[in-house]
Amino acid sequence: MEALIQVIDVLRERGEGSVQDDELDNISTRALWAKLRGRLIEEYGAPRASFARMLYGQTPPSTRRLVQLAFNRSESEPHVLIAQSMVGREGLNLHQSCRIVILLHLEWNPGVVEQQIGRVDRKNGYWSRLLREAVEAGSQELPRIEIRPVIFRGTYDEHHWSVLSRRWDEQRSQLHGLIASGKDRENLSDEESRLLQSLEEKSPDFWPKPPA
Repeated sequence: MEALIQVIDVLRERGEGSVQDDELDNISTRALWAKLRGRLIEEYGAPRASFARMLYGQTPPSTRRLVQLAFNRSESEPHVLIAQSMVGREGLNLHQSCRIVILLHLEWNPGVVEQQIGRVDRKNGYWSRLLREAVEAGSQELPRIEIRPVIFRGTYDEHHWSVLSRRWDEQRSQLHGLIASGKDRENLSDEESRLLQSLEEKSPDFWPKPPA
């Protein structure tokens, strides 16, 4: 029954009543069920591959919600979800049975990439459940969220990745309160190293204090 309620919920548009709404009259109820049936037919009436699905700008909202619901169930298909950048970087919760993100087209802005990764990096996600199990079992190998960029050597993608990597490194450096990012610490002269060390010693430390 709970699964049926979830399906009905994702089929509805905003303001179309609730599965627990007792105030709908018979005419309104028939009209609503006709809409829901039409959306189910639109989604499942045409033959298509089920192992992988694609979401893009023209994908209907009801289809997006149905695919998202199915993807978050480990026992159902699709097992692979291909999402256009604008669609897949916000408003989608894909964390309940997934911890691997494959970046097919890299964005220049590392903040956008963080949003894309954030679809599976959420509270009570699949990764966090595996982590708790590994910690409780005393495992030395802890699970992680896996990020796999697809880059072809000798193409524009390779240059794109190098720029993104540097910006990503700089962003993480700023977020963690570091004076210089990893790349900026390479090939420093003795004088530059002493200056960097002096700045780091005088800069505030934002890391939480260890428990007493």
